[in-house]
Amino acid sequence: MTEWIALPIAAFLAAGAAFHFYWGFGGQYGRRVAVPQRVDGTPLFVPTKAATLAVALLLTLMLLALAAYAMRLDLPLPRSALRIVMLVLAVIFLARGLSWLPYAGIFKTVRTTDFARSDTLFYSPGCVLSGLGFLLLAWEG
Repeated sequence: MTEWIALPIAAFLAAGAAFHFYWGFGGQYGRRVAVPQRVDGTPLFVPTKAATLAVALLLTLMLLALAAYAMRLDLPLPRSALRIVMLVLAVIFLARGLSWLPYAGIFKTVRTTDFARSDTLFYSPGCVLSGLGFLLLAWEG
């Protein structure tokens, strides 16, 4: 059962990390839908290359923690520590997906921008499902 939960989450994290590495090293494809936009379509912020690469590294670390937990790797730390990491990741992803902020999350109010459409179709549902998956993995032990 663990593999069936972990694999889709791993794919979501790997895709996110890959895109962030791509953008961090200068790639342009998909950038328009990568950052929340105001109603007029202007970006809410302009991420630096360093920030983009930091997000890529964080997503990669999350992927490694997931792999270690799901594959029950013998690490020099107690399994309970990885279980806590799974719970923390569940909270992070559920909070992002279920956010009521104006520009991101299922309950967002700005819904007409390119980012908002991608957030509604991919990012928020992916975060909610990943959060629920992390929760199930932690519960399953």
